[in-house]
Amino acid sequence: MLAKLAALRGQSIDIARGTFLCSLLVAGTIATQEPAHAEGINWRQFEGTSIVWAYDIHPYADAVAAQLPEFEKLTGIKVTPELYPDDSYWNKLTIQLTTKSPAWDVVGTGIQPAWDLSPSQLLEPLDGYLNDPKLTDAGYDYQDFFPALRDALTWNLKDGQIQPGTGHVWAIPHGFENIQLFYRKDILDKYGIKAPTTPPEMSTACEKLKAADPSITPLGVRGVRFWSSIHTAPVSIAKSYGVHDFFIKDGKLDTGLDSPESIAFHKDYVDMIKKCAAPSFANDNWYQVVDGISSGRTAMAIDSNMFGFWNDVAGKPASGKIAFAPPLHAPNAQNFESNIWIWSLAMNAASQKKGAAWLFIQWATSKEVDLNGAVAGKLVNSPRTSTWTDKAWLDYASKPEFNDFVDTFKTVQDRAALAFTPRVGFGEAMNAWAVAMQKMVNGADVEKTLHDLATEIRSSL
Repeated sequence: MLAKLAALRGQSIDIARGTFLCSLLVAGTIATQEPAHAEGINWRQFEGTSIVWAYDIHPYADAVAAQLPEFEKLTGIKVTPELYPDDSYWNKLTIQLTTKSPAWDVVGTGIQPAWDLSPSQLLEPLDGYLNDPKLTDAGYDYQDFFPALRDALTWNLKDGQIQPGTGHVWAIPHGFENIQLFYRKDILDKYGIKAPTTPPEMSTACEKLKAADPSITPLGVRGVRFWSSIHTAPVSIAKSYGVHDFFIKDGKLDTGLDSPESIAFHKDYVDMIKKCAAPSFANDNWYQVVDGISSGRTAMAIDSNMFGFWNDVAGKPASGKIAFAPPLHAPNAQNFESNIWIWSLAMNAASQKKGAAWLFIQWATSKEVDLNGAVAGKLVNSPRTSTWTDKAWLDYASKPEFNDFVDTFKTVQDRAALAFTPRVGFGEAMNAWAVAMQKMVNGADVEKTLHDLATEIRSSL
């Protein structure tokens, strides 16, 4: 199943549009902080070891790569980065770990792929390393990570399934995304439109925008037939309607995707997509969302907040024109909800250099390295609470060109949490949801489509 999931991801992503995928390593170091010289452990206890760190080509990877000379100087450990385009990386990760190859020592992963990797003992549990005073300095401060991120990466396994919240730590947060509405302030101001707060409000705003300027696509959202199109806008908004992807009923796992709450959400969401999204919706991934908002061809987007930040950077065409707001919520809801995606560092269980691998993970996710990456404009969603109170980062991220990025982040993060039910086999069910969403947008009856979707999911439980 994992190979199928990776293949589907590869099919869904057009790397040619990777506007914000950074090239390979950035030479040199960042001078905002001293390197992470922790007290109390021997950083040179694995001196002379060489390890391989594999990751997606991404600004978050560049944030660490720029500082690697400092780690090698501190530890005497040589780190070889292997950075791959998005689709290639996830396929290679599947092959490397499922074949139990020791070639990669440290890997980047997301929370959902880790659910499928851990039951087969392909990832090394990290709580033993965290609790070893010879390997982890007290100043590392694991509690400094946002609680929602720590909770999402901690679980036990029972009968091949995930029991979240307590148990082993399977990965360490390296960066993350919460879901927000971000929009071209210049366009909305021009036509006197306020940032919408609900799907019906969004539908009304879109109709007004299209009447005023038909060349502008009102809303950019992902629509591809892959679970990544569900984990941004749909699941965040659906949660505010009271939708549950899975729940326990009479002691058994069941899906809530055909519930009255789900029917109400999908009717509003599908209507919104029909009135607001581009005709290319079914083929749109995050590349198209980002391109639209940065160029001004799209007025609004619901996706990962960091995309708006990277487009507001001084000197870019959209600099200072993108503003931020919480994601949409149900008309009768008191609050919005925001899903999280967690970029994490994990250890290959087949690694033969686990001690050195752990020192690298510890260093790469330390307060100093995270802060350096943030101030460099790469790791803009640091997973550490201390970064978000640090003057150097706040001074940078609060510059006028970033509008209300910091304040909106803090508002959204107070409610940001994993919106999916942790489980092995997550990908297949959510891929089916994405396919059903396309059918409904193309005119299929909402209630019948959701009934068929739920029946399909139940048959595999």
